[in-house]
Amino acid sequence: MSRRGRLLLLASLLGTDTFAVCLALVSAIWLTRTWSGAGVQPNGPGALPGDYAQAVALGLLPWLFCFYALRLYDLETVLEDSQEYATVATGCTYGILLLIVAATLAGNSGLALRWLFAGWVGSLLAVGAGRFLMRRVVRAMRRRGHLMASALIVGADEQGRAIARQLRSEVDSGLRVLGFVDDFLPRGTVVEAPLTVLGHPGVLPALVQEQRVSEIVVVPGAMAWESFHSILERITLGGGPRIRLSPGYYDLLATTPRVAHRNFVPLFVVDSARLSGFDAVLKALVDYGLGGMVFVLTLPLLAVIVLSRLGRRPALVTREYVGTGGRLFRAQTLAVQPDEALARAGLDRLPLLWQVLAGRLSLVGPRPIPAGERSRYGRWLPSLASVKPGVTGPWAVVPVAALEEEMRAVLYYIRNWTVWLDLQILAQAVLVTLRGRWGKLDA
Repeated sequence: MSRRGRLLLLASLLGTDTFAVCLALVSAIWLTRTWSGAGVQPNGPGALPGDYAQAVALGLLPWLFCFYALRLYDLETVLEDSQEYATVATGCTYGILLLIVAATLAGNSGLALRWLFAGWVGSLLAVGAGRFLMRRVVRAMRRRGHLMASALIVGADEQGRAIARQLRSEVDSGLRVLGFVDDFLPRGTVVEAPLTVLGHPGVLPALVQEQRVSEIVVVPGAMAWESFHSILERITLGGGPRIRLSPGYYDLLATTPRVAHRNFVPLFVVDSARLSGFDAVLKALVDYGLGGMVFVLTLPLLAVIVLSRLGRRPALVTREYVGTGGRLFRAQTLAVQPDEALARAGLDRLPLLWQVLAGRLSLVGPRPIPAGERSRYGRWLPSLASVKPGVTGPWAVVPVAALEEEMRAVLYYIRNWTVWLDLQILAQAVLVTLRGRWGKLDA
C-alpha cells in the first residue's frame, strides 16, 4: 500500500470514529432530555445541555487515544478479522470511563447516569457500524486496484501453496502475491499457477527492491534455518518490508493462534474453539435470542408437517452427529427424500432448532456431519470441530459442486466469522427458502 493510501485510510478511520462517537453522545443527550420529560429545568442537575457538550468535547480526545492505544489505528491489523469488533467494545468502555474522569476533573460531575449508559451503548453500535462500512469501502477500493500491497511467499511447500490459495482473493486479503521464494525449487518452477518461484532466498533483498514488495509471508518449516535467519537479519534490521510468519498446519487450522510467554519465551497457543470472549458472547446472543424466536414462530409449522406425515412413514429420523471438539450428539430431522419440496426448501432441518436452544448447534455454521461420515471430512475435521455445526450456513446459500468447494466456503466462514456475516447468511437462507433459488454470498 502506498504512503498516500495509508494516510488516506488512516484519516478515514479517524474521521469515521470521531463522527460515530460524537453522534452516539449527542444522540444520548437528546434521549436523556426525552427520558427526563418536558418539565425538566434547564439548570437542573445533569440536565443542562451545555454540561453534556463540555463533557463530549473533553472526552473525545481521550476516547480516540484509547482506540490508538488498543491498536485500532494499526493498518496492519484493522479491517481484517472479527476481533476488531471486540477491541472496539473494549475501547468504547475505556472511552466512557475516561470521559467521566475528564468531566469530573473539569468540575462537571452532574452527568446523568442514563446519558452515560446511552452514550456507551450508542458508541458500541455507531463505531461498530462505522468499522463495518469502512470494510465495505476498502473492499470497493481494492476492486479498483487501490489500497493494495505487494507480497512474496517464502517457502513453496504445501503450506505455502495453501496460503497462496487463501490470498488469491485480493479484495479480501489486500495483498497481491507476486510469487514464491524457495530454497529447493529452481527459478521459474510453477508452484500455484500462475505463481512461480522467483529465486533463492539469497536474492530476496534484490527482489524486494525491484518489485517494491511491502510484505513477506514466511513459512519457517519450508526453508533452511540459515535462510530463515538471514531473512530476519538482512531485512528486519535493514528496515525492510513487514515480515509475517505463518504458523504450521495452516490448511488444517482455522482457529487463531495466540502468543503466550513462558519465562520470556514466546509460544503459540492453539485454542480448540474458534470463537472466544466477546465473539462467543455475540454468537450466543444470535443463537439463543434469534434462535429462540425462530423456534417459537416455526413450531406450529413443524407440528403441522409432522402430524400430516404420521401413519405413512416415520415422520422424524434420528442421527448421530459430530459436534464441537469432536463430541457426538443425537438430533432429529424430518424424514424426507432429497427431491421433496420440504428438503429443497430446507424445512427438513426445522427440528434442529431445538438443538440450537440446547447448545449443541448454532443457527449458522458448518454442515452437521453424520458420525458415520467422519472419514470423508478427514483433514478438515479439526477446523470444522472448532465451531458448532449450523442449521444453515454458507453450504446452504452458495451453490457448490464438490466437497472441496463446500469446504473452501465453510473454512472461509470459520476464519472470517463476524456477527454481520451470520446475519447476512441468515437473510440469504430466508431468501433461498422463499424464492427457491440460490443466493450469492458476498462477505
